[in-house]
Amino acid sequence: MKHYFILLSYLLLPVFLCAQTSIRGKILEATNHEPIAGATIYIPDLKSGTASDENGNFVLKNLPRAKFLMQIKLLGFTTITKTVNPLVDTLINIELQPASVEASEVVVTGSPFTTDNSRTSLSVIPIEKKTLIQSGASNISSALEKIPGLSSISTGGGIGKPVIRGLGYNRIVTIQNGTRQEGQQWGDEHGLEIEEFAADRIEILKGPGSLMYGSDALGGVINILEPVPPPTDQMRSEFNTKYSSNNRMSTLSFLNEGNLSGFVWSARGTFRNAGAYKSANEYIYNSAFKDRNFNFMLGGNGKWGYSHMHLSSFNSEVGLVEGERDSLSGLFTNIEGAVIADDNADSKKINLPQQQINHSKAALVNTIFIGKCLLKLNAAYQFNQRREFEDDNVLPSLQFDLATTTADARFYFPEYKGWESVVGLSTLYQENKNKGEEFLIPAYKMNDAGGFLSVKKNYKKLTWNIGARFDVRKIEGESLKVDDEQKFYEFNNEFNAFSGSAGLTYELNSRWNLKINGGRGFRAPNISELSANGIHEGTFRYELGNTSLKPELSLQGDAALNFHTAMISADVSVFYNYIDNFIYYRNFNNQSIYVEGEQFPVYRYIQGASNLRGLEFKFDIHPFDALHWENSISYVEGRNEIINEPLPFIPPLHIRNEITWTIPVKKNFRETYLTIGLDNYFKQDKIDQFETNTNGYNLLFAGMGTEVKLFKLDADIYIIGENLLNEKYASHLSRLKDIGVFNQGRNITIGINIKFNNSI
Repeated sequence: MKHYFILLSYLLLPVFLCAQTSIRGKILEATNHEPIAGATIYIPDLKSGTASDENGNFVLKNLPRAKFLMQIKLLGFTTITKTVNPLVDTLINIELQPASVEASEVVVTGSPFTTDNSRTSLSVIPIEKKTLIQSGASNISSALEKIPGLSSISTGGGIGKPVIRGLGYNRIVTIQNGTRQEGQQWGDEHGLEIEEFAADRIEILKGPGSLMYGSDALGGVINILEPVPPPTDQMRSEFNTKYSSNNRMSTLSFLNEGNLSGFVWSARGTFRNAGAYKSANEYIYNSAFKDRNFNFMLGGNGKWGYSHMHLSSFNSEVGLVEGERDSLSGLFTNIEGAVIADDNADSKKINLPQQQINHSKAALVNTIFIGKCLLKLNAAYQFNQRREFEDDNVLPSLQFDLATTTADARFYFPEYKGWESVVGLSTLYQENKNKGEEFLIPAYKMNDAGGFLSVKKNYKKLTWNIGARFDVRKIEGESLKVDDEQKFYEFNNEFNAFSGSAGLTYELNSRWNLKINGGRGFRAPNISELSANGIHEGTFRYELGNTSLKPELSLQGDAALNFHTAMISADVSVFYNYIDNFIYYRNFNNQSIYVEGEQFPVYRYIQGASNLRGLEFKFDIHPFDALHWENSISYVEGRNEIINEPLPFIPPLHIRNEITWTIPVKKNFRETYLTIGLDNYFKQDKIDQFETNTNGYNLLFAGMGTEVKLFKLDADIYIIGENLLNEKYASHLSRLKDIGVFNQGRNITIGINIKFNNSI
C-alpha cells in the first residue's frame, strides 16, 4: 500500500504547488443586460467548472497558461462556446440570448479535438443525464432508442445491445471514462455492463469512428462521459429512486462527490431489482433480473490538468427466456417441463437458465498541460466474467473469463492561426479463458495496436479536418480436445488496415449550417466469427466459424443540413455506407446437426460486399417558449450485394411525434412540464433468410415532471407512461420474437431525484 500512497501524492502534488491563474466574468441576458444566476461555466479539457452567482459573477481558478474551450450553458438560453486564454482573457462578460432550443453543444467524440458541435463534420448527438434517468427504460441501451438512428437488440427486459444505423455487436464501440468497454460484445444475449446512473452525459457518433478508436468502431461510437466534479470546496450528494409498474422494477442509487481544493472524489452505488415483465396479455416467465453496481473516483484537478482514478464493479443476474410452452394450455413451462400458471410467472425469482455477469474495471484518466501543448494519457484494466447456468446454480455450463488491458496517448500541438493538430497511439491486450462444461469459442489471446494523425483548420465560417490511422490486430486461438474429439484447432491470424476521415462544416448564414464527411472504417473478425463451434444458446442454431475471414472495410459518406430560428429548428442527415468483406452467416443446403437428441440448423460464417443507406430527420416547432412539437423520422436499408438479400437486424421505419408544454416558473417550482407522444414503427418485411416479418405497431406515451427547489435542495419528480394503450407487439430486433414472446405492455414509472450541495 505504501507505493500507492506515494503514487497518489505524486499525482496530487501539482494541485498545491502551482501558482493560480484565473478568469473572472459576468453572465448577462443579451436583451436587457440583467445578470443571470445559475449559468454553468464548464471547461471540458479540465473536467472542471463553476456556476454564476445571484449577481451573474463567476470565477475560474487554477487554470493552465494555454488556450482552451469554455462552454456557458443554461436552460432557456443559447449555449455559448468560447476559446479563452487566461493570460489575456482575465475578465470577460458573456451575453446569453434567450432560446427555446439548444442549438450548440461542446462535444468530444469522434473528433480528436474538443469542439463546438456545429464545428465537427461528424454526426454526433449529445444526451444529458436527466434524459437517461427519466426514460423509464430498464437498461441503458433501451434508453437510447428515442434518438433518431438508434435502436436496441433486446433479450427480455434486462439485456439490450445498441444498434446505430443498422449496425451493432462488434461494429459499435462503447467508451466509458475514456476506456473502451470489452465484455464479449459478439454474443446475442450479451448486453452492456454499464448502468445509466454512472453516465453524466452520453455522446453518440453515428458513422465510422475508426480514426479515433480503431477496429470495431465501423458503425459508430457510444461515449459515456465521466461526471464533472463540483466547484472547488463544494460537496454534492444525490439520491435517485424509481419504480416501474409492469415488472415491479425498483431502483435505488446514491451518490456523494466533492472537491477539496482540487482533491476530488466520487462514490455511487446503484441497486435494481425487477420481476418478470408482462406483455399485453401474459407474464413472461423467467424474465426477472437484478443489478448491484458500484462506481468510485479519486483524483486531482489543478492548473496542470487533472488525474482521475476510476474503479467500478457491475454485477447482474438475468433470467434467460426460452419460451417453452405446454402444448395444451399454451402456458410457459420450466426446465423440468412443469406448467407455470400465469399468476405464478409473476415473480422476481430468477430461475434456470440464467446468466451471472461480473465486470470489474480500474481506469486512470489523465489530461496534462505541457506549456501550450496538451497530453492525454489513459490506461485501464477490466475483467469480465460471464457465466451461464442451465442445470443448477452451482456449476456453470458456460463460463468466459475475459481480461483486457488498454492504454492510449494523444498529444495536442498548440493552436496556431486556426490550425490544430494531434497524434495518438493506442494498445490493447486481451486474454479469454473457458472454464465451463460447454464450449462455444476457444480460449484466445489478442494484441492490438494503432496510431493516428489528425489536422483541423478553423476559419470564420468554415472548418475542415482530415486524419489517417493504421491498425494491427493479432488473434491466437488455442487448440482444445473434448472426449478425444478435436473441438478447436489452433490458429494465429493477423489483420491490419488503414482508416481515416475527412470532412468540413460551413455556416451558410446565421440560420443554416452544412456538414459533409467521408470516413473509412475497419473491423477485424471477432473470435466467434473466426472459430465458433457449438450451439449458441438462445439463437437455436449451431455456429461454425471461419479462420479465413478478412477484415471488414467500410466507406461511408454523410451529409447534414441544420436550420434554426426562434420558432423552428430542423436537422436532416443522409448517409451511404459500403462495407467490403461484410461478415454474415448462412445455412447451406438445410444442413443440420443432432446434439443430445435435438436437431439444430448449422450456420457458417462467410463474407461479401454489402451496403447500408438511410436518413434521419428531426423537426421542432416552438411558436412560443412553452410549447414544443418535436417530430423525427429514422430510416435505414441494408442489402447483401453477394446474394442480393436484405441484411439481418435492420430496424424498421420509425416516426416519433411528441408535444411538450412547459409551465412557467412559479416560486419554488421550476422546469415543470407535460408531454405526450406517439411512436410509429412500420412493418419490416425486408428481411434476411432466417428472419420473419414484423408487423407495424404504434406506442402511445406520456409524462409529466417538475423540479422543486427548497434552500440548497433540488428535487426532480417525474412520472412516465409507456405503451399506454397496452399494445401487443414484438420489436423486429427482439430476440424473443420468433419464439412467440412479445414486448412489454403498459408500464408506468414514477421517480424522484434529490440533489443537495454543501460547502466544505
